[in-house]
Amino acid sequence: MGLLVISWQLVAQAPEQPLKDSLQVIFEPAGGFYPAQQQVRLYAPGATVIYYTLDGSTPTPQSQRYFTPIYLDETAVVRARAYADAQAGSHGGQTYFIREPKTRLPVVSIGVAPSILFHPERGIFVQGNGAVDSLWHKPGANFWSRSEYAVHLELFEAAGSTVYNCLSGMRLFGGMSRLFPQKSLVLVARKQYGKPRFDYPIFGPDEPSSFKFLVLRNSGSDFGKSHFRDGLMTSLVQHWDLESQAFRPAHVYLNGIYWGIYNIREKVNRYFIESHAREVDRDSIDLLEHYLVRKRGSRFNYQEMLDFLDRYDLDLDANYEHLANYMEVDNFLQYEIAQIYFDNRDAGGNIKYWRLARPEGRWRWILYDTDWGFGLHDEVAYRYNSLAFHTDPNGPHWPNPPWSTYLLRKLLQNQSFRHQFLNRFADHLNTSFSEKRAVAMVDSFYLLYQQEMPRHLQRWRLSEKEWLRQVAIMRTFAEKRPTYLRNYLADFFNAGPLRSVRVSAGVGGKVLVNNYLAVQELDGSYFANYPVTLRAVPAHGYQFVGWEHTRQIERELVVNLKTDRPYVFRARFEPFVHPLMDQVVINEICPKSKQTDDWLELYNRSETTVQLKGWILTDQRHEFVFPEVELLPNDYLVVCKDADKFRETFPHAYNVIGGLGFGLSKRAETLGLYAPLGAAVDSCSYQLPPLDTAFTLSLSLPGLDNADSENWELSLGLGTPNAANPYYVESSVRAAQAEWMQIGLATGVLLLCLLLLYLRNRGFF
Repeated sequence: MGLLVISWQLVAQAPEQPLKDSLQVIFEPAGGFYPAQQQVRLYAPGATVIYYTLDGSTPTPQSQRYFTPIYLDETAVVRARAYADAQAGSHGGQTYFIREPKTRLPVVSIGVAPSILFHPERGIFVQGNGAVDSLWHKPGANFWSRSEYAVHLELFEAAGSTVYNCLSGMRLFGGMSRLFPQKSLVLVARKQYGKPRFDYPIFGPDEPSSFKFLVLRNSGSDFGKSHFRDGLMTSLVQHWDLESQAFRPAHVYLNGIYWGIYNIREKVNRYFIESHAREVDRDSIDLLEHYLVRKRGSRFNYQEMLDFLDRYDLDLDANYEHLANYMEVDNFLQYEIAQIYFDNRDAGGNIKYWRLARPEGRWRWILYDTDWGFGLHDEVAYRYNSLAFHTDPNGPHWPNPPWSTYLLRKLLQNQSFRHQFLNRFADHLNTSFSEKRAVAMVDSFYLLYQQEMPRHLQRWRLSEKEWLRQVAIMRTFAEKRPTYLRNYLADFFNAGPLRSVRVSAGVGGKVLVNNYLAVQELDGSYFANYPVTLRAVPAHGYQFVGWEHTRQIERELVVNLKTDRPYVFRARFEPFVHPLMDQVVINEICPKSKQTDDWLELYNRSETTVQLKGWILTDQRHEFVFPEVELLPNDYLVVCKDADKFRETFPHAYNVIGGLGFGLSKRAETLGLYAPLGAAVDSCSYQLPPLDTAFTLSLSLPGLDNADSENWELSLGLGTPNAANPYYVESSVRAAQAEWMQIGLATGVLLLCLLLLYLRNRGFF
């Protein structure tokens, strides 16, 4: 009986999806940017009726019924839904921007029932009747709502193309910035709205491209000032080992009404961590904020770390080293340096930190909400001693209560950490925070916003003069901050006077300064009482041969800066070639195969068995270090991502190793093979037009130079691992055929001559 019911349900429900598809409303023309009024037609092939709205609200049978084309003379969100009897189609919507100014920024359009935002009693954009009006932060006001509402969301790129159109969740976002007329919003992708993720690289190719949450931020405490402080500061340290939010400004429209510039940001939560930390499951983390406030997981491990710090002094190196079992010390050091440079006086207690909830998990700090930095409330903030602020044992209140400075104070008990902290700060003042770079960053943000801000300022009745003043404050901060910080650092650490240190590297390598900063050239300042470490790092295929301006030949130097003089060092390198150069070669490449995953093949042309342990395969960004494996003379070795998956397709492949930790591009790639000490063995590059099908690149003949693109053949299919390449096999067969033809021809001529000789001897002629 149950089976019959199930069968009936399946049969009964089968037509539902096609019916729903036939009720999808078609908008003609599609939404977008238009220079004049538009006439919009709506179609739904299987519908008996279509209802639509122009105010952003969700269409229902009580909405306007569609009969004739809709004339739009101003920007509007057209939302529509088709019905066939009692069956409702999916929600549809398109935004028509009529005579809107051109922009270089993306545009976000949101359609939402006006009553959700502005109803005098329930609207989340208004104060409402429940607010305590006598208190400045208006507790009980509607804008403190945490409710989520379904809205229609569209995202347009700067060129005008639609890149996202779907329902989304929307709720208010932020703390005290909710008091501003322009409210921050958080957008939520859920399956119930239509899509479980916002799948689009809104922040560019180098940032995550799939999001559960996106924040439309009003610039927080910086609203009405520069409108980009937080984005500027996180961009300055984007290349550091810190989790920080990606950033992109956009124009936003609510129900067709211009709502100003918002900064699109990622939301800091477990999804954010999962997208930024490799091989981390969002459900297997501990995430805390402020003082042990649990957002996810457990606070136990962090409390255990604090208990350890309470019991032991870190001036003993053994205790300091044990602390690394709890936290990533270098990550925390970077975080503190950034906040001190920024003079972010809201940073002490306003923190988020996380770890992988496993025994090997270590606490890391997330850089976010830096609006108070770069002179937000003080136009001469570049003078402020933020180092003293972040090490104050008795703040005593927010934003730097004693607990918020405790960890840095404890770490500074250790001499190794003090040395590392001071030299790292000097490294960054010479590079990331140099006057030249920081000023250039401020100027680039100014140019990004300059043409876009007038509309925003007019929308919120803000002063352009004040905006320009804030940009000038930030520029001055960037120019003058390093000088003041160097003075505070010298006093705090008794670091002595500054010394000029110039470091450079010749072709074929770099210099690693203080075991952190890899430079080709550096002209910086360091402190006399704290030695600087320099280490020559040859590139693959090169070897270090010495330092100019000194007799030192060691790769690593510890430079004492006590003497008052300029310090100049230049590392020299020369090519380093392995004896098996061009004998062990990359012979075949299979990129992005769905069936086998990425793989490549090495071929040993030599008569020597090669031990590959410690050899390095690189794509210029990633490295694969070979395990213990040997390659016999005139034999092949396949290196792949997943050996088990590879063998499913090629079960007879006999010499295969997996674990390749990077992918191979179908478009362009540069690959290098190096011996353990960096000696060059082989390299090759390729550039190809787009191809959707599976293919391999193979060297035409074993003895050819694989650095020459003319010597490679592209073959459709899955390739010939552990075997001769197709062109080589084909050419070998042709050569054999030609050889046998020559032998056959010679034999035929010989037989003919013998026959003629026989006939002559018999007197036939």
